[in-house]
This record gives sequence, structure tokens and C-alpha cells, in this order.
Amino acid sequence: MENKKPSEVDGIDDTTNKLVQADNQILVTQSGNVWLRFYPLPKLPGESIRSVLLRCMLSQLGLFSVLILWSTVWVFVIQTFEGPNEIKVSRTFEDEQNQIVIELATELRQIEPLSPKWKHAIEKRINDEMFLTMQAVSQGARIHPGQYWDLSGTFLFVVYVMTALGFGAPVPQTLWGRSAALIYAIFAIPTHIYLMLNTSMCFVVQVERYMARLRSKLRDKRPFVLGKTPVQNGSGACRSMPLAAALYYTTGVAAFGFARGNTYADALMFPIEFTTSGGLDQVNGHVRILYAFYVEGAMVLLSCGLATLRRHSGAALTCMTEKYRLFNGGY
Repeated sequence: MENKKPSEVDGIDDTTNKLVQADNQILVTQSGNVWLRFYPLPKLPGESIRSVLLRCMLSQLGLFSVLILWSTVWVFVIQTFEGPNEIKVSRTFEDEQNQIVIELATELRQIEPLSPKWKHAIEKRINDEMFLTMQAVSQGARIHPGQYWDLSGTFLFVVYVMTALGFGAPVPQTLWGRSAALIYAIFAIPTHIYLMLNTSMCFVVQVERYMARLRSKLRDKRPFVLGKTPVQNGSGACRSMPLAAALYYTTGVAAFGFARGNTYADALMFPIEFTTSGGLDQVNGHVRILYAFYVEGAMVLLSCGLATLRRHSGAALTCMTEKYRLFNGGY
């Protein structure tokens, strides 16, 4: 059986990966370089309103608008349930603590000092305090109530849910709050992933086209696309993504670490500070909002990396397998 290149067969375009066999069977593997339109095309004559609305909603701009509206609504819904509960649990914890202190002081007045009963009463109240503290923490009590589930904290939580990260995010304590988070996630997570896939592919292709035109105008002898083999082109594109990720993380270190007066160690580990155990309640509201946008930007960068890998995976994989001799040709 003889294999031919796409350029050797009439009617076959080189923009997709195809394998043409001698028995007139053509196996076509599409590259998948398609994406939703950023905004819908104008209305056609005789087109129904339903069709127009559907096209508008299924464009990138439409999905983006729907996702923003959906997220905004559920930020207020979740905060409505979790904010008052956080304050209520914390105040109840403080009242019970004060009651333990009053009971201990009253009992010690009725007991002879330094007697065995004196020691037993103190140990009993210490155990009660430990149990009360553990119970209050499990229910979401905080030293400074209202810090986690204010609007900025809820917005950061919604972004964590939407991006499917959940790294160190606070957990809703009420049944209604958890139900609201679940309902929000059912629509937000797949919509966000689908939007990121389309937006990243559109962005990567447009950037590559722009770089090709720019280098062509500068009369570079080795432009980004023309004049290079697919292996060289794919290797260069895939090599740029780790550099972009390192630059983006360095920007986060400078913005959320050094700019806020943190030490070198704390600045390098700045994502830890935006977790429940890392001191999220001590972070200002505007910083939380900026960090939420930073997390979203990281997801966009990750999507662009995956889109680049999809476009050049064939060339990059071929280069890697030939260089490191990973596979054994047993056929």
C-alpha cells in the first residue's frame, strides 16, 4: 500500500492533516482550527427572531455576556445566604465563650483555692472551650466575622468555582449556600470551558497571522510560518508558552507580593495567601477582586497553551519522538 502526500493528490488542501492511500480511500484528520464567531453576523432576510437570538447567544460575545450576568446574579445569591450565617455563627461562638468564662468564675468562687476540685473545674472548662472552638470553626466561625463572605470574597469564590480550581476556596456552610453554588457550577463550568477553548483558539490563530504578516513586511528571511518546516514552527510556538507562563507568574509575584510589602518567601508563594488557611480574611476586598481577574487571566493563558498544543501537537510530537526515540516501530 502506497501513501501519498496531500500535495500529490488533486482536490486535497494542505491545511489539514490527511493520509491518502493507493486504494482511493482518503483518511482525513481535521486540525480543529475553528472557533465561534466573536459577534454574530447581520440578520438575513426572512430570518426569524429566534434564530437571531440563538446566534447572538452562541457567539463569543454572547456567551461572555451570559456568563457575566449569570455570575453576577449568583454572587449576590450566595452572599445572601453565607454572609449572615458567618456573622451569626461567629457571634454565637463569642457568646458561648463568654458564658464559659462566667460559669468558671462562678464555680471557682465556691471552691477552696488550689484544691482538687479547683483543678478539675479548670480542666473541664478548658475541654469545653476546645470542643466549642472546633465546633465553631467547622461551622464557619471567624475571629473577624464578615470577612470571607462579603461581596469581594464571594466574587473570588465564584471565580474559583467557574474556573474549576477550588484551591483553598472557602466552603459554603449553609444548605442553601451549597445548593446555590452547585446550581451555579452546573452552568458556569462547562460554559466557561467552552468559551475559553474558542477564545483561545481565535486568539492564537490571530496572533500567528499577525506575526506572519509583520515578519513578512520586515522581509525577514525566516518568517514565523513561511519558510519553516511544521516541526520548527510547532517547536517555536510550544516553546513560547512556558516563557509566557513564567512571565505571567512573575507579574503576579510583583503585583500581589512585593507591591503589598511581603517578604521574598511570601511573595513567591502569593497564591497561598488567597486561601482560607493562608490568611484570606486579612486580604483587602479590592485585592481579592484583582486576584480573581488574575486567576481568570491564568486560565486564558492555559487555554492558549492548549490551543497552541492542539495546532502544533503533530509537529511537536513528531520532533519529540524522533529526538528521544520514544516509540518502537513494530509493524
